[in-house]
Amino acid sequence: MRRLAAGIVVVAAGLFFSRHIRPTRHDLPEAVHQSEWLPAGDAKVRAVVAGKGEPTLVLIHGFGDHLMTWRAIFDRLAVHHRVIAFDLPGFGVSEKPDAKYTLEAMTDRVRSLVSNIEGPLVLVGHSMGGEIALNTALALPDRVAALVLIAPAGFDVGLAGIADSITTRRAAIIAIWEAARSSILPVHDPEWLGEPRSRRDYDPSFDPAYRASTSAILEQFDFEGIGRRAAGFKGPVLLIWGSADPVVPVRVADSVLKVLPCAHLEVLEHAFHRPQVERPDTVAALIVRFLDGLRATGDRRCAA
Repeated sequence: MRRLAAGIVVVAAGLFFSRHIRPTRHDLPEAVHQSEWLPAGDAKVRAVVAGKGEPTLVLIHGFGDHLMTWRAIFDRLAVHHRVIAFDLPGFGVSEKPDAKYTLEAMTDRVRSLVSNIEGPLVLVGHSMGGEIALNTALALPDRVAALVLIAPAGFDVGLAGIADSITTRRAAIIAIWEAARSSILPVHDPEWLGEPRSRRDYDPSFDPAYRASTSAILEQFDFEGIGRRAAGFKGPVLLIWGSADPVVPVRVADSVLKVLPCAHLEVLEHAFHRPQVERPDTVAALIVRFLDGLRATGDRRCAA
């Protein structure tokens, strides 16, 4: 506990200084994109939308992250496709309702979000977002043409086993850390994403609702909730994994490949849990090649 407290103090100090050395708003160029606020069931979520062309790519981040995790690959994917990235309810700048955060509840919110999108979808999910993407695909088999899963939770082990023996107290401690971590992985990038004045200075580090929603997710969300049910999705799947992933180890890919009949695995040597951040050029190229293959075959299904 003393180490954790000391760590939080250090992060808080870094947050303080980072908040006071950032450039003033008038020094920044006009943002590349403007944020949108989209309905997702009982919450409105911050989103960024760009590009044209089907299928629409929906990018779903993992636990403790937000749409900025896709920053380095978003524009490359939007060259030939419509792309939507958003903060899941409870995370980032999105609303944080005092409600359920189970796998089904989060899936229902994503289903509500994509119900307003026309045409076929390719869901791109990382970690917890990969599990939500797969569960959404199982619920919407006629809408989801394919999946890209980056170190998905839902099989064997989730969050390096952290959630296996979660207690309310432990969840609260982790929630404090996740809130403080926003100083390291900022939720805003004013040069890339413009936001309304009422939102642009939002800081999860000081938001009790962020800590409450994070705690609720740790207590309620089943990070191993897919398992053999995944076999119900028959479309093509691209799996991307870092060989050195300490959170969802690459060995979990064996379980995924056994139940997803049309999955293809790409392992990135020396990459960790967020290859879309660590190796964006490679990840973007793999996704583009996968999408080109779907377009070339003209068939969204593949034989088991």
